[in-house]
Amino acid sequence: MKNFKLTIEYDGTDYHGWQIQPDKKTVQGSLYRAFHEFAGEDVKITGAGRTDAGVHAVGQVASVRLETKHSPTILRKALTGNLPRDILVRHVEEVPLSFSARFDATSRSYNYIFITRKTALWRRYYHYVKTDLDREAMRTALATLRGEKDFASFASSSDIKSTRCRMMKAELMENGPLLTISLTADHFLYNMVRTIAGVILDVGMGKPIDMDELIEARDRRAAGKTMPPNALYLMSVTY
Repeated sequence: MKNFKLTIEYDGTDYHGWQIQPDKKTVQGSLYRAFHEFAGEDVKITGAGRTDAGVHAVGQVASVRLETKHSPTILRKALTGNLPRDILVRHVEEVPLSFSARFDATSRSYNYIFITRKTALWRRYYHYVKTDLDREAMRTALATLRGEKDFASFASSSDIKSTRCRMMKAELMENGPLLTISLTADHFLYNMVRTIAGVILDVGMGKPIDMDELIEARDRRAAGKTMPPNALYLMSVTY
């Protein structure tokens, strides 16, 4: 028995998220089928996180136990041949049997990307903003999120044991017409990144928001809208 760590890239546009669901097209479901074609048996695939419908990934991580003599290189090539073009296994490595892509993760990084000019080509992958934004106000608001805090105001579900997260990175990056909110935390709550993106966008558009008061409120209704999923990317997972 071998345990493999997979780094996976995918375009989530046409998928109902990462997690397998009956009668729905999912990324995990596509991986199950690819493994079945390769190994002729069902395997257990553990993902580092569950991305929602329409969310993309640059560096999703999964762990898979498999009875095989093949090398990681052969496994990657076989999976590539059996997967659709919008899912790519970028890297495969053998890891100890005790490794879990989900439970051994120490942090996850997400980007939410705005585009400040109208686009026909990239409308499925960035969120278009047609008004001028106050970048410095956005950076100041993001800085307030750093550290260990209660992020209940940014969580869509109330059925959570703990809403405390440790935010290691919260930055605004500029690259031409692209404006990226980049976040790294020990873990994220459901819809947390998309809600933060909505708040930061409101700040950039001049809405008066006291970030400290918003965090202290611990009330999802105080944070406003949740942004669409198409501009959200799971960038990487660290261990």
